[in-house]
Amino acid sequence: MKRIIILIAAAVMMTIATNSFAQMSVGAGYLHAGDQITISGASAEAGMNGAYAGFSYNLPISDLIGIAPGLYYSFLMCNDNYLDIVDAKIREHFANVPVYLNLGFNIGANSRLFLFAGPTVQLGLVSTVQASAGSLSYGKVNRYKDSDYSRTNVLLGGGLGLNLGKIQITAGYGQGMFNLDTSGDGTKRIKRYAKAGLAYIF
Repeated sequence: MKRIIILIAAAVMMTIATNSFAQMSVGAGYLHAGDQITISGASAEAGMNGAYAGFSYNLPISDLIGIAPGLYYSFLMCNDNYLDIVDAKIREHFANVPVYLNLGFNIGANSRLFLFAGPTVQLGLVSTVQASAGSLSYGKVNRYKDSDYSRTNVLLGGGLGLNLGKIQITAGYGQGMFNLDTSGDGTKRIKRYAKAGLAYIF
């Protein structure tokens, strides 16, 4: 999967380099993730909150349609309590490579409304959990190394955006397509994401 991400990123950069009409945007925003775990038919979902930042290039295909590859860093965190006994701090870092197809309409002299949709390749960089119970504290566990937790995923999603001059406002959703549990015991772990942010268009 790392090689796939590198190849995608290289292809994106080559495409951008040969397209003189590419429009770059740099932005950041709020990110929420729902982490759903299903074991023996029973499901539970934990929420994680964080932020993302990165850049994308919109490559126009026509006056209405464009394709926008990008590269983003994401951070998520949550503090959970189990049975009022155990506290768990979870921290996750990701690299995301979205490739969105967008359809837009001018709604004013400097305003454009657009829809976007497409896949995002996701690579987990770091995922740790640290547990404590009362005065007892346990060391950080690397979930990618020390547990049945996959670092790779592909998201399918989309959203809505608005360009106001040089400012871009977006909100979107992404559904994880892979089971992140690698134990092979029938457990399913699926993530879904919601985000909203601002970007500056160069």
